[in-house]
Formats: sequence, C-alpha cells, structure tokens
Amino acid sequence: MGRLAGKVAVVFGGARGIGLATVKEFLAEGAIVFASDIREPVEDIPGYSIVDATDEGQVGAFVDGVIAEAGRIDVLFNNVGIHLGKSLVDTTLAEFDDIFALNVRAAFLGTRAVLPHMIERKAGSIITTSSNGGVMGRPGDPVYNATKHALVGLTKSIAVAHAHQGIRANTVNPGAIDTDMLRGTLASPEEFETKQHQLVASTPAARVGEAWEVAKAVVFLASDESRFVNGVVLPIDGAKAAGAMPGNRYSLDFELGVR
Repeated sequence: MGRLAGKVAVVFGGARGIGLATVKEFLAEGAIVFASDIREPVEDIPGYSIVDATDEGQVGAFVDGVIAEAGRIDVLFNNVGIHLGKSLVDTTLAEFDDIFALNVRAAFLGTRAVLPHMIERKAGSIITTSSNGGVMGRPGDPVYNATKHALVGLTKSIAVAHAHQGIRANTVNPGAIDTDMLRGTLASPEEFETKQHQLVASTPAARVGEAWEVAKAVVFLASDESRFVNGVVLPIDGAKAAGAMPGNRYSLDFELGVR
C-alpha cells in the first residue's frame, strides 16, 4: 500500500517540472490523480486535462468533473506560476497585473472550487507552491516575490480558518530547482552551467535542487503522516532562506555540491 493509497488528488500545473514530478510521485504512492495544465504534458499522464487555471469557468468545470467521477477530492496541489526577473522600476503595470493574475488568482480559484467539498467531508489537504522568495527578500525579482508572499498569507489564513473542519493548508517554498522554468530564463544549456555557479554562491547546500526533491515533500504534506501539520511554510532550498552564510562562501568558484 502506498502512502496515498486511494486518495483523490487534483493537480493544477502538472505538465512539467515540479508539477509533473509530483504527479508521478502521487501515482507511485497509490493516489488517483487528476492533473491539468494549460499546456500538453511533456510525458503521458493518465486522465490529463487542459485547463486554464486562471479561468473561473474552466476551473469550476474541472473540479465538478472530478467530483462527478471520483466522488471526492482529498488533496489539492496548486502549482501554477511564472517567474518575472525584473526590478521594480523596470516592471510594467501589465506585467504586474499578469503575474498576480496567474500566480495568485490560480491558487485562489483552485482552492475556492475545492474547499467546499473538503469542508463537507471534514477532510482535505491543500498544498500550494510558493517560493523561498515568499519568505525572504530577493533583489532580482521583487514583484514575483510579492506574489509568493501573497500565497503564504492566503495559505496560513486558510489553515487557521478551516483547521477545525479537518482541512490542512501548507506551502512548499522551493529555491533554485532544475526545471524547465529555470532553464527557460536562460539563453542556452551552456548558460545554465554558468548560472549554477551564481546560484551555488548563495546556497548553503552548494547545489541546485531537483524537482523530485520538492515532490517528495508534497507527498508528505498530502499524506496522513502530516495530519497535524497545518499552516506550515516549508522552504526546500538547501538552507538559503535560513539566513546569511559566512562571507567567504559567496564565491562563484565554490565547488558544486553533490546531488
């Protein structure tokens, strides 16, 4: 028996990266998974749907379809998001509106659609992907970080409001993870190797993380093993959010850590 045997899980943003890794872990642990994204997945996923997670009607129809087929939703994983690596003064109003519309609106709509069903059953786990930028300031992407702080506030408030009804709400807060989103911000595969040194220079673990490492944490939060874990913000970033390193560690030639 897997850790999620028989649980019904809904995943928004499951086409690739952390979302796809989590879908695969959910399935391996015995969950019945309904995954979705606005794009086709990079690997075949049973029961996959194309859903625009920022569209109220599409989200509602998708959730209603899951309830009609499976009868309940035990786990919701909100994993929709984009990055914006711009300073505040270089960010346009349209970019500000777009990133909040995607990063925050999608989690709001997904949670709002699923929550009444969980309340009715007095059980459910809601996990939302934030970022270590949701618990610390970062100079290169302040507006992106603002959306991730918003997700932390939303999640904590849901946890406090609905814990007595058997609902749990937690965030995972990844740092630099080797995904298509990270690589997509770069011009070439060769640039990723250079970028790794910059990321390592500010990461105590001295390496970039893997998508499966985040997925394993999501599985824990989805499982009954974490049934008294509620309102938690969980950085998965090699201790970067924990604090400042010794000054001599911020070096671009620091040796990459072992994966």
